[in-house]
Amino acid sequence: MSDDKNKYFKLHGIQLKSVNVTELFIKVKHINEAQTENKTEFTIQSGCSEYDEEKKVIHVGLQFRYGTEEKSDTPFLMRIELSGEFEIDEDQFDKKYVNDWAMKNAPAILFPFLREQAYALSIRCGFPPFILPLIQLPSIQKASSS
Repeated sequence: MSDDKNKYFKLHGIQLKSVNVTELFIKVKHINEAQTENKTEFTIQSGCSEYDEEKKVIHVGLQFRYGTEEKSDTPFLMRIELSGEFEIDEDQFDKKYVNDWAMKNAPAILFPFLREQAYALSIRCGFPPFILPLIQLPSIQKASSS
């Protein structure tokens, strides 16, 4: 590759520095059903810390839940939580938009990490792969001017 490798790919002002799994849980309740279950009902939530102006970082988390203890026909329970630490270059990205970016864009960056954890955990348990579907995340829309 030539020395001008960043000529076409300029780095964004926010960079993902780490991804940490804070919970990885599965409990099998009914093994036979778990191996054939149509896994369509799940929840995903996201949240973020306040922007740390001193360290120039913000943390964003995703939480995935499948199944409940209360619902007896749920063949297994799965919970996954992970978080990402994003470093902000304030020369490249205006800090007043960091929290908005974290709530709207960061989940899209972290979602593939969540999908991989669900897939790998299901495979390790001998189930068909739990492939999270692609989802629509909130987007930033520009207001049209009249």
